Amino acid sequence: MKMVDVQARLESAGVHPNTLSVRKGVYTAKRSYYFGIFSDGTGLKDAVLKAFPKAAIVDFGNHYHEFIGAAKAGGPKDSYHWVKFKLPQEE
Repeated sequence: MKMVDVQARLESAGVHPNTLSVRKGVYTAKRSYYFGIFSDGTGLKDAVLKAFPKAAIVDFGNHYHEFIGAAKAGGPKDSYHWVKFKLPQEE
């Protein structure tokens, strides 16, 4: 499955990640937040599973960083929820 297909399927399921990447078959979706420090990232994980029910979740979490204006989305100075997942070959 191509990256644009994965992105389109996530967006059709209501998941709008700021960044989406793949490395060695593991996809990483990150969604920035301003208010969300107390969430562990389960919402993003559940949304990915809604888009890809057969996906294998590798890991997920919450990356918090104090506010810095103009921080790059999904970067080390940004706050975001993230999920790493693998897709089966037939998807």
